[in-house]
Amino acid sequence: MNVMKRATVGLKRQMGQTIVLILTCFLLGSLISGAVLVNQAIVNTNNALLARLPALAIIHVDDDSFLEEWTRTGILPYRENLTISHLQELGSLPYVRHFDYGVAAFDFFSEELVRVWYPELFLFANPPNPSPIDDRSLSMWFETNFEQFTLSGVGHADVLPIEAGIIELTAGRTFTDAEMEQGMPVVIVSQSFLNVNSLVLGDRFTIEQIVFAHLDDARQQRYTAENILAQVNHEFEIVGVFDRDLPDDIVLMSFDIQDHLTILNQIFVPATFAIQTNEWEFEVLADLANVDVEELLRPNPIDFSNVYFQLYDPLSLPDFHLATTEILPDHWTISDYSFIYADITYSMTLIGNIASGVVVGATVAIVLILGLVVLLFFRMRRKEIGIYLALGEKKEKIMIQLLLELFFPIMVGLTLSLFLGSVIASEVSHRMLRESMLELQQDGLVFGDYEVLGIRIEMSHDEMIEMFELKIDAQTVITFYSVASGTVLISVMIPMIVTLKTNPKDVLTNGEL
Repeated sequence: MNVMKRATVGLKRQMGQTIVLILTCFLLGSLISGAVLVNQAIVNTNNALLARLPALAIIHVDDDSFLEEWTRTGILPYRENLTISHLQELGSLPYVRHFDYGVAAFDFFSEELVRVWYPELFLFANPPNPSPIDDRSLSMWFETNFEQFTLSGVGHADVLPIEAGIIELTAGRTFTDAEMEQGMPVVIVSQSFLNVNSLVLGDRFTIEQIVFAHLDDARQQRYTAENILAQVNHEFEIVGVFDRDLPDDIVLMSFDIQDHLTILNQIFVPATFAIQTNEWEFEVLADLANVDVEELLRPNPIDFSNVYFQLYDPLSLPDFHLATTEILPDHWTISDYSFIYADITYSMTLIGNIASGVVVGATVAIVLILGLVVLLFFRMRRKEIGIYLALGEKKEKIMIQLLLELFFPIMVGLTLSLFLGSVIASEVSHRMLRESMLELQQDGLVFGDYEVLGIRIEMSHDEMIEMFELKIDAQTVITFYSVASGTVLISVMIPMIVTLKTNPKDVLTNGEL
Protein backbone atom coordinates (compact mmCIF):
# COMPACT_ATOMS: atom_id res chain seq x y z
CA MET A 1 0.00 0.00 0.00
CA ASN A 2 1.50 3.35 -0.99
CA VAL A 3 1.84 6.38 1.24
CA MET A 4 -1.25 8.18 -0.10
CA LYS A 5 -3.53 5.18 0.44
CA ARG A 6 -2.20 4.64 3.96
CA ALA A 7 -2.83 8.31 4.72
CA THR A 8 -6.41 8.05 3.41
CA VAL A 9 -7.09 4.95 5.50
CA GLY A 10 -5.55 6.66 8.54
CA LEU A 11 -7.84 9.68 8.12
CA LYS A 12 -10.98 7.49 7.95
CA ARG A 13 -9.91 5.34 10.86
CA GLN A 14 -8.90 8.28 13.08
CA MET A 15 -12.05 10.37 12.53
CA GLY A 16 -12.02 11.68 16.10
CA GLN A 17 -8.44 12.87 15.67
CA THR A 18 -9.40 14.58 12.43
CA ILE A 19 -12.29 16.48 14.04
CA VAL A 20 -10.14 17.60 16.98
CA LEU A 21 -7.45 18.88 14.61
CA ILE A 22 -10.02 20.78 12.53
CA LEU A 23 -11.53 22.44 15.63
CA THR A 24 -8.13 23.29 17.12
CA CYS A 25 -6.89 24.90 13.91
CA PHE A 26 -10.26 26.56 13.34
CA LEU A 27 -10.29 28.31 16.72
CA LEU A 28 -6.63 29.29 16.87
CA GLY A 29 -6.49 30.12 13.16
CA SER A 30 -9.40 32.54 13.59
CA LEU A 31 -7.21 34.70 15.82
CA ILE A 32 -4.40 34.75 13.28
CA SER A 33 -6.70 35.37 10.32
CA GLY A 34 -8.43 38.24 12.13
CA ALA A 35 -5.11 39.85 13.04
CA VAL A 36 -3.73 39.39 9.51
CA LEU A 37 -6.90 40.89 8.02
CA VAL A 38 -6.70 43.88 10.33
CA ASN A 39 -3.06 44.55 9.49
CA GLN A 40 -3.77 44.18 5.78
CA ALA A 41 -6.77 46.52 6.13
CA ILE A 42 -4.50 49.09 7.78
CA VAL A 43 -2.06 48.87 4.88
CA ASN A 44 -4.88 49.13 2.32
CA THR A 45 -6.51 52.04 4.15
CA ASN A 46 -3.22 53.92 4.44
CA ASN A 47 -2.66 53.45 0.70
CA ALA A 48 -6.21 54.56 -0.09
CA LEU A 49 -5.84 57.67 2.06
CA LEU A 50 -2.43 58.45 0.56
CA ALA A 51 -3.88 58.10 -2.94
CA ARG A 52 -6.30 60.94 -2.16
CA LEU A 53 -3.50 63.30 -1.15
CA PRO A 54 -1.81 65.74 -3.49
CA ALA A 55 1.56 64.29 -4.47
CA LEU A 56 3.17 67.33 -2.94
CA ALA A 57 5.62 67.79 -0.07
CA ILE A 58 6.79 70.95 1.67
CA ILE A 59 10.15 71.59 3.29
CA HIS A 60 10.22 73.46 6.60
CA VAL A 61 12.07 73.91 9.87
CA ASP A 62 11.73 71.00 12.30
CA ASP A 63 10.83 72.92 15.44
CA ASP A 64 10.20 69.72 17.43
CA SER A 65 13.75 68.38 17.01
CA PHE A 66 15.17 71.87 17.57
CA LEU A 67 13.36 72.32 20.89
CA GLU A 68 14.09 68.74 21.94
CA GLU A 69 17.83 69.21 21.53
CA TRP A 70 17.69 72.61 23.22
CA THR A 71 15.84 71.15 26.20
CA ARG A 72 18.13 68.12 26.39
CA THR A 73 21.45 69.97 26.13
CA GLY A 74 20.57 73.42 27.45
CA ILE A 75 22.46 74.87 24.47
CA LEU A 76 20.79 76.66 21.58
CA PRO A 77 21.25 74.24 18.63
CA TYR A 78 22.93 75.28 15.41
CA ARG A 79 20.70 75.03 12.37
CA GLU A 80 22.51 74.94 9.06
CA ASN A 81 20.97 76.97 6.25
CA LEU A 82 19.61 75.07 3.32
CA THR A 83 21.21 75.80 -0.01
CA ILE A 84 20.07 75.40 -3.59
CA SER A 85 22.46 72.41 -3.75
CA HIS A 86 20.43 70.69 -1.02
CA LEU A 87 17.23 71.34 -2.95
CA GLN A 88 18.73 70.06 -6.20
CA GLU A 89 19.87 66.86 -4.46
CA LEU A 90 16.37 66.35 -3.08
CA GLY A 91 14.90 67.11 -6.49
CA SER A 92 17.08 64.43 -8.10
CA LEU A 93 15.50 61.65 -6.00
CA PRO A 94 13.63 59.13 -8.19
CA TYR A 95 10.28 59.90 -6.52
CA VAL A 96 10.34 63.58 -7.53
CA ARG A 97 8.68 64.64 -10.74
CA HIS A 98 9.27 68.33 -10.26
CA PHE A 99 10.49 70.68 -7.57
CA ASP A 100 10.53 74.41 -7.12
CA TYR A 101 11.68 76.96 -4.58
CA GLY A 102 10.54 80.49 -4.04
CA VAL A 103 12.28 83.83 -3.59
CA ALA A 104 9.86 86.47 -2.35
CA ALA A 105 10.37 90.15 -3.12
CA PHE A 106 8.08 92.32 -1.02
CA ASP A 107 8.75 96.03 -1.44
CA PHE A 108 7.06 96.63 -4.79
CA PHE A 109 4.52 99.41 -5.09
CA SER A 110 2.30 101.09 -7.63
CA GLU A 111 -0.09 104.05 -7.66
CA GLU A 112 -1.79 102.78 -10.81
CA LEU A 113 -2.24 99.02 -10.39
CA VAL A 114 -4.82 97.51 -8.05
CA ARG A 115 -5.12 94.14 -6.36
CA VAL A 116 -7.65 91.53 -7.35
CA TRP A 117 -10.56 91.67 -4.94
CA TYR A 118 -14.05 90.21 -5.46
CA PRO A 119 -16.14 90.86 -2.32
CA GLU A 120 -19.16 89.20 -3.94
CA LEU A 121 -17.39 85.82 -3.65
CA PHE A 122 -17.89 85.94 0.10
CA LEU A 123 -21.62 85.60 -0.43
CA PHE A 124 -20.96 81.90 -1.15
CA ALA A 125 -18.72 81.35 1.86
CA ASN A 126 -19.96 79.55 4.95
CA PRO A 127 -20.26 81.41 7.22
CA PRO A 128 -20.42 84.48 4.99
CA ASN A 129 -18.55 87.61 5.90
CA PRO A 130 -21.14 90.43 5.79
CA SER A 131 -18.58 93.16 5.01
CA PRO A 132 -15.46 91.53 3.58
CA ILE A 133 -12.46 93.86 3.46
CA ASP A 134 -9.18 93.30 1.69
CA ASP A 135 -7.03 93.47 4.80
CA ARG A 136 -3.96 92.69 2.67
CA SER A 137 -4.30 95.97 0.85
CA LEU A 138 -1.92 98.73 1.93
CA SER A 139 -4.74 101.28 1.86
CA MET A 140 -6.53 99.28 4.55
CA TRP A 141 -3.89 100.27 7.11
CA PHE A 142 -2.42 103.53 5.81
CA GLU A 143 -3.63 106.68 4.12
CA THR A 144 -1.70 106.15 0.91
CA ASN A 145 -2.12 106.08 -2.84
CA PHE A 146 0.34 103.20 -3.11
CA GLU A 147 -0.65 99.57 -3.43
CA GLN A 148 1.88 96.92 -2.42
CA PHE A 149 2.61 93.79 -4.43
CA THR A 150 4.74 90.73 -3.71
CA LEU A 151 6.71 89.08 -6.48
CA SER A 152 6.88 85.27 -6.29
CA GLY A 153 10.25 84.28 -7.66
CA VAL A 154 10.22 80.68 -8.92
CA GLY A 155 13.33 78.56 -9.22
CA HIS A 156 12.12 76.40 -12.09
CA ALA A 157 11.08 77.48 -15.58
CA ASP A 158 8.00 75.26 -15.40
CA VAL A 159 6.17 76.91 -12.52
CA LEU A 160 5.25 74.22 -10.01
CA PRO A 161 1.70 75.46 -9.23
CA ILE A 162 1.00 75.07 -12.95
CA GLU A 163 2.73 71.66 -13.14
CA ALA A 164 0.85 70.45 -10.06
CA GLY A 165 -2.51 71.57 -11.46
CA ILE A 166 -3.09 74.11 -8.68
CA ILE A 167 -3.49 76.82 -11.29
CA GLU A 168 -4.01 76.50 -15.05
CA LEU A 169 -1.96 78.27 -17.69
CA THR A 170 -4.68 79.62 -19.98
CA ALA A 171 -2.62 81.77 -22.34
CA GLY A 172 0.97 82.48 -23.23
CA ARG A 173 3.83 80.41 -21.85
CA THR A 174 6.02 79.76 -18.87
CA PHE A 175 9.57 81.07 -18.56
CA THR A 176 12.46 80.09 -20.81
CA ASP A 177 15.80 78.83 -19.51
CA ALA A 178 17.46 82.03 -20.73
CA GLU A 179 14.96 84.19 -18.83
CA MET A 180 15.57 82.12 -15.69
CA GLU A 181 19.35 82.36 -15.93
CA GLN A 182 19.49 86.09 -16.78
CA GLY A 183 16.72 87.16 -14.40
CA MET A 184 14.64 88.84 -17.07
CA PRO A 185 11.69 91.04 -15.97
CA VAL A 186 8.99 88.75 -17.35
CA VAL A 187 5.88 87.75 -15.41
CA ILE A 188 3.03 85.27 -15.31
CA VAL A 189 -0.11 86.76 -13.79
CA SER A 190 -3.74 85.79 -13.39
CA GLN A 191 -6.48 86.66 -15.85
CA SER A 192 -8.23 88.41 -12.98
CA PHE A 193 -5.18 90.65 -12.46
CA LEU A 194 -5.30 91.54 -16.15
CA ASN A 195 -9.03 92.26 -15.99
CA VAL A 196 -8.95 94.61 -13.00
CA ASN A 197 -5.96 96.49 -14.44
CA SER A 198 -7.14 96.58 -18.11
CA LEU A 199 -4.13 94.59 -19.34
CA VAL A 200 -3.74 91.78 -21.87
CA LEU A 201 -1.13 89.15 -22.67
CA GLY A 202 1.97 90.78 -24.14
CA ASP A 203 1.41 94.14 -22.44
CA ARG A 204 4.01 95.78 -20.25
CA PHE A 205 3.44 97.43 -16.89
CA THR A 206 5.66 99.17 -14.37
CA ILE A 207 6.03 98.56 -10.65
CA GLU A 208 8.34 100.61 -8.44
CA GLN A 209 10.68 98.99 -5.96
CA ILE A 210 10.80 101.51 -3.11
CA VAL A 211 12.68 101.79 0.14
CA PHE A 212 10.64 103.93 2.52
CA ALA A 213 11.97 105.59 5.63
CA HIS A 214 11.22 103.89 8.94
CA LEU A 215 9.37 106.44 11.08
CA ASP A 216 9.68 106.52 14.84
CA ASP A 217 6.17 107.84 15.28
CA ALA A 218 3.72 105.09 14.30
CA ARG A 219 1.01 107.74 13.80
CA GLN A 220 2.85 109.20 10.84
CA GLN A 221 2.01 107.91 7.40
CA ARG A 222 5.04 106.00 6.16
CA TYR A 223 3.96 105.14 2.60
CA THR A 224 4.05 108.60 1.04
CA ALA A 225 6.23 110.13 -1.64
CA GLU A 226 7.94 112.33 0.96
CA ASN A 227 9.30 109.24 2.79
CA ILE A 228 10.94 107.58 -0.23
CA LEU A 229 14.66 107.00 0.35
CA ALA A 230 15.43 105.07 -2.81
CA GLN A 231 13.46 103.89 -5.81
CA VAL A 232 13.94 101.91 -8.98
CA ASN A 233 11.29 101.27 -11.61
CA HIS A 234 10.88 97.82 -13.16
CA GLU A 235 9.03 97.33 -16.43
CA PHE A 236 7.58 93.83 -16.77
CA GLU A 237 6.42 91.94 -19.84
CA ILE A 238 3.41 89.66 -19.45
CA VAL A 239 4.39 86.34 -21.05
CA GLY A 240 1.85 84.02 -19.41
CA VAL A 241 -1.64 84.10 -17.97
CA PHE A 242 -3.11 81.66 -15.46
CA ASP A 243 -6.54 81.13 -13.99
CA ARG A 244 -8.04 79.22 -11.11
CA ASP A 245 -11.59 78.17 -10.28
CA LEU A 246 -12.88 77.93 -6.77
CA PRO A 247 -13.28 74.25 -5.80
CA ASP A 248 -16.85 73.02 -5.85
CA ASP A 249 -16.30 69.80 -3.87
CA ILE A 250 -15.72 71.42 -0.47
CA VAL A 251 -17.69 73.71 1.82
CA LEU A 252 -16.15 77.11 1.18
CA MET A 253 -15.14 79.19 4.16
CA SER A 254 -14.15 82.86 4.28
CA PHE A 255 -10.47 81.98 4.46
CA ASP A 256 -10.86 79.82 1.32
CA ILE A 257 -11.92 82.96 -0.52
CA GLN A 258 -9.00 84.89 0.98
CA ASP A 259 -6.52 82.22 -0.13
CA HIS A 260 -8.12 82.09 -3.57
CA LEU A 261 -7.70 85.85 -4.01
CA THR A 262 -4.12 85.66 -2.73
CA ILE A 263 -3.37 83.16 -5.48
CA LEU A 264 -4.98 85.39 -8.10
CA ASN A 265 -2.76 88.27 -6.93
CA GLN A 266 0.46 86.30 -7.33
CA ILE A 267 2.98 87.73 -9.78
CA PHE A 268 5.41 85.01 -10.84
CA VAL A 269 8.90 86.06 -11.92
CA PRO A 270 12.19 84.16 -12.35
CA ALA A 271 13.86 83.58 -8.96
CA THR A 272 17.07 85.13 -10.28
CA PHE A 273 15.21 88.41 -10.90
CA ALA A 274 13.79 88.39 -7.37
CA ILE A 275 17.28 87.72 -5.97
CA GLN A 276 18.68 90.67 -7.93
CA THR A 277 16.01 93.03 -6.61
CA ASN A 278 16.58 91.84 -3.05
CA GLU A 279 20.32 92.40 -3.54
CA TRP A 280 19.67 95.97 -4.70
CA GLU A 281 17.58 96.67 -1.62
CA PHE A 282 20.23 95.09 0.63
CA GLU A 283 22.91 97.36 -0.82
CA VAL A 284 20.70 100.45 -0.51
CA LEU A 285 20.05 99.77 3.18
CA ALA A 286 23.74 99.17 3.80
CA ASP A 287 24.60 102.43 2.05
CA LEU A 288 21.99 104.37 4.02
CA ALA A 289 23.41 102.94 7.22
CA ASN A 290 26.91 103.84 6.04
CA VAL A 291 28.03 100.22 6.48
CA ASP A 292 30.22 98.20 4.15
CA VAL A 293 28.06 95.59 2.41
CA GLU A 294 30.71 92.93 2.93
CA GLU A 295 30.50 93.42 6.69
CA LEU A 296 26.82 92.54 6.79
CA LEU A 297 25.41 89.03 6.96
CA ARG A 298 23.53 88.49 3.74
CA PRO A 299 20.11 86.92 4.18
CA ASN A 300 19.47 83.57 2.52
CA PRO A 301 17.63 84.39 -0.72
CA ILE A 302 15.48 81.26 -0.63
CA ASP A 303 12.03 81.62 0.89
CA PHE A 304 11.81 78.33 2.78
CA SER A 305 8.10 78.73 3.31
CA ASN A 306 7.76 78.29 -0.43
CA VAL A 307 9.74 75.14 -1.34
CA TYR A 308 7.66 72.36 -2.89
CA PHE A 309 8.34 68.90 -4.27
CA GLN A 310 5.85 67.29 -6.63
CA LEU A 311 6.10 63.50 -6.71
CA TYR A 312 5.04 61.09 -9.41
CA ASP A 313 2.76 59.22 -7.03
CA PRO A 314 1.36 60.16 -3.59
CA LEU A 315 2.03 56.56 -2.50
CA SER A 316 5.74 57.43 -2.70
CA LEU A 317 5.43 60.06 0.04
CA PRO A 318 6.64 57.73 2.88
CA ASP A 319 9.67 56.62 0.83
CA PHE A 320 10.44 60.23 -0.08
CA HIS A 321 10.29 61.21 3.60
CA LEU A 322 12.75 58.46 4.47
CA ALA A 323 15.15 59.42 1.68
CA THR A 324 15.19 63.10 2.67
CA THR A 325 16.53 62.31 6.15
CA GLU A 326 19.87 61.42 4.56
CA ILE A 327 20.09 64.75 2.73
CA LEU A 328 18.52 67.41 4.93
CA PRO A 329 20.69 69.07 7.60
CA ASP A 330 19.66 68.78 11.23
CA HIS A 331 16.41 70.49 12.23
CA TRP A 332 14.90 70.52 8.75
CA THR A 333 12.13 68.20 7.69
CA ILE A 334 9.58 67.40 4.99
CA SER A 335 5.84 67.34 5.52
CA ASP A 336 2.84 66.54 3.37
CA TYR A 337 -0.93 66.83 3.60
CA SER A 338 -1.35 63.53 5.47
CA PHE A 339 -1.78 65.45 8.73
CA ILE A 340 -5.50 65.58 7.95
CA TYR A 341 -5.60 61.82 8.58
CA ALA A 342 -3.86 62.12 11.97
CA ASP A 343 -6.86 60.82 13.95
CA ILE A 344 -7.42 57.65 11.97
CA THR A 345 -3.69 57.04 11.58
CA TYR A 346 -3.23 57.18 15.34
CA SER A 347 -6.23 54.90 15.91
CA MET A 348 -5.09 52.41 13.27
CA THR A 349 -1.64 52.32 14.85
CA LEU A 350 -3.20 51.32 18.19
CA ILE A 351 -5.30 48.62 16.55
CA GLY A 352 -2.33 47.42 14.51
CA ASN A 353 -0.25 47.04 17.68
CA ILE A 354 -3.02 44.97 19.24
CA ALA A 355 -3.34 42.84 16.11
CA SER A 356 0.41 42.23 16.05
CA GLY A 357 0.22 41.15 19.68
CA VAL A 358 -2.61 38.77 18.81
CA VAL A 359 -0.52 37.23 16.01
CA VAL A 360 2.38 36.62 18.41
CA GLY A 361 0.07 35.20 21.11
CA ALA A 362 -1.85 33.00 18.68
CA THR A 363 1.39 31.74 17.14
CA VAL A 364 2.75 30.72 20.53
CA ALA A 365 -0.60 29.11 21.41
CA ILE A 366 -0.67 27.09 18.19
CA VAL A 367 2.89 25.88 18.68
CA LEU A 368 2.14 24.76 22.23
CA ILE A 369 -1.44 23.48 21.95
CA LEU A 370 -1.25 21.95 18.49
CA GLY A 371 2.17 20.52 19.30
CA LEU A 372 0.78 18.77 22.39
CA VAL A 373 -2.29 17.50 20.49
CA VAL A 374 -0.14 16.09 17.68
CA LEU A 375 2.27 14.52 20.16
CA LEU A 376 -0.67 12.85 21.92
CA PHE A 377 -1.96 11.46 18.63
CA PHE A 378 1.45 10.12 17.69
CA ARG A 379 1.79 8.40 21.08
CA MET A 380 -1.57 6.73 20.49
CA ARG A 381 -0.16 5.31 17.23
CA ARG A 382 3.26 4.38 18.58
CA LYS A 383 2.81 0.65 17.87
CA GLU A 384 1.76 1.31 14.29
CA ILE A 385 4.78 3.55 13.74
CA GLY A 386 7.06 0.96 15.42
CA ILE A 387 5.77 -1.77 13.13
CA TYR A 388 6.45 0.36 10.04
CA LEU A 389 9.98 0.97 11.27
CA ALA A 390 10.49 -2.72 12.14
CA LEU A 391 9.39 -3.72 8.66
CA GLY A 392 12.07 -1.49 7.23
CA GLU A 393 9.88 1.41 6.09
CA LYS A 394 11.92 4.56 5.54
CA LYS A 395 11.36 7.34 8.04
CA GLU A 396 10.87 9.80 5.19
CA LYS A 397 7.82 7.85 3.92
CA ILE A 398 6.36 7.58 7.40
CA MET A 399 6.85 11.32 7.83
CA ILE A 400 5.09 12.02 4.53
CA GLN A 401 2.18 9.77 5.53
CA LEU A 402 1.75 11.50 8.89
CA LEU A 403 2.04 14.93 7.27
CA LEU A 404 -0.65 14.02 4.74
CA GLU A 405 -2.95 12.79 7.52
CA LEU A 406 -2.44 16.10 9.32
CA PHE A 407 -2.46 18.30 6.23
CA PHE A 408 -6.11 17.86 5.23
CA PRO A 409 -7.79 18.53 8.61
CA ILE A 410 -5.41 21.38 9.35
CA MET A 411 -6.07 23.06 5.98
CA VAL A 412 -9.82 22.63 6.42
CA GLY A 413 -9.64 24.20 9.89
CA LEU A 414 -7.47 27.09 8.70
CA THR A 415 -9.68 27.78 5.68
CA LEU A 416 -12.80 27.93 7.84
CA SER A 417 -10.99 30.15 10.32
CA LEU A 418 -10.17 32.63 7.58
CA PHE A 419 -13.85 33.45 7.13
CA LEU A 420 -14.74 33.44 10.82
CA GLY A 421 -11.73 35.65 11.59
CA SER A 422 -12.82 38.17 8.95
CA VAL A 423 -16.30 38.49 10.48
CA ILE A 424 -15.06 38.87 14.05
CA ALA A 425 -12.15 41.17 13.14
CA SER A 426 -14.37 43.43 11.03
CA GLU A 427 -16.85 43.97 13.84
CA VAL A 428 -14.27 44.39 16.59
CA SER A 429 -11.84 46.59 14.65
CA HIS A 430 -14.53 48.98 13.37
CA ARG A 431 -15.90 49.38 16.88
CA MET A 432 -12.44 49.99 18.33
CA LEU A 433 -11.60 52.41 15.52
CA ARG A 434 -14.76 54.43 16.02
CA GLU A 435 -14.39 54.60 19.82
CA SER A 436 -10.73 55.57 19.56
CA MET A 437 -11.45 58.37 17.10
CA LEU A 438 -14.29 59.68 19.26
CA GLU A 439 -11.75 60.30 22.00
CA LEU A 440 -9.65 62.36 19.60
CA GLN A 441 -10.54 65.47 17.63
CA GLN A 442 -14.20 65.75 16.78
CA ASP A 443 -15.36 65.74 13.18
CA GLY A 444 -14.41 68.94 11.49
CA LEU A 445 -11.89 70.56 9.22
CA VAL A 446 -8.15 70.53 9.72
CA PHE A 447 -6.06 73.15 7.99
CA GLY A 448 -2.41 73.81 7.25
CA ASP A 449 0.06 75.46 4.91
CA TYR A 450 -1.42 73.82 1.83
CA GLU A 451 -4.56 75.97 1.95
CA VAL A 452 -2.44 78.93 0.82
CA LEU A 453 -1.84 76.95 -2.38
CA GLY A 454 -5.54 76.40 -2.76
CA ILE A 455 -5.41 72.76 -1.68
CA ARG A 456 -7.85 71.48 0.89
CA ILE A 457 -9.32 68.03 1.51
CA GLU A 458 -12.38 67.55 3.68
CA MET A 459 -12.98 64.17 5.32
CA SER A 460 -15.07 63.48 8.38
CA HIS A 461 -14.32 60.66 10.80
CA ASP A 462 -17.18 58.62 9.34
CA GLU A 463 -15.79 58.97 5.82
CA MET A 464 -12.36 57.86 7.00
CA ILE A 465 -13.78 54.87 8.87
CA GLU A 466 -15.73 53.81 5.76
CA MET A 467 -12.40 53.47 3.96
CA PHE A 468 -11.22 50.96 6.59
CA GLU A 469 -12.42 47.77 4.94
CA LEU A 470 -11.45 44.21 5.80
CA LYS A 471 -11.51 42.08 2.69
CA ILE A 472 -10.13 38.69 1.75
CA ASP A 473 -7.95 39.35 -1.25
CA ALA A 474 -5.03 37.45 -2.76
CA GLN A 475 -2.46 39.30 -0.65
CA THR A 476 -4.37 38.57 2.55
CA VAL A 477 -4.79 34.88 1.71
CA ILE A 478 -1.09 34.51 0.90
CA THR A 479 -0.06 36.27 4.09
CA PHE A 480 -2.48 34.26 6.24
CA TYR A 481 -1.49 30.87 4.87
CA SER A 482 2.18 31.78 5.05
CA VAL A 483 1.95 32.72 8.73
CA ALA A 484 -0.46 29.95 9.73
CA SER A 485 1.19 27.19 7.71
CA GLY A 486 4.63 28.08 8.99
CA THR A 487 3.39 28.03 12.56
CA VAL A 488 1.56 24.73 12.08
CA LEU A 489 4.60 23.17 10.42
CA ILE A 490 6.74 24.01 13.45
CA SER A 491 4.03 22.63 15.75
CA VAL A 492 3.89 19.34 13.83
CA MET A 493 7.54 18.78 13.03
CA ILE A 494 8.81 18.86 16.62
CA PRO A 495 6.64 15.96 17.93
CA MET A 496 7.08 14.09 14.60
CA ILE A 497 10.88 14.19 14.85
CA VAL A 498 10.69 13.02 18.47
CA THR A 499 8.38 10.18 17.50
CA LEU A 500 10.45 8.97 14.54
CA LYS A 501 13.51 8.71 16.74
CA THR A 502 11.85 5.78 18.51
CA ASN A 503 13.49 2.32 18.58
CA PRO A 504 11.12 -0.15 16.87
CA LYS A 505 12.42 -3.01 19.06
CA ASP A 506 11.31 -1.20 22.21
CA VAL A 507 7.88 -0.62 20.72
CA LEU A 508 7.37 -4.25 19.71
CA THR A 509 8.69 -5.75 22.98
CA ASN A 510 7.52 -3.21 25.55
CA GLY A 511 4.86 -1.27 23.73
CA GLU A 512 6.62 1.95 24.68
CA LEU A 513 8.08 4.81 22.70
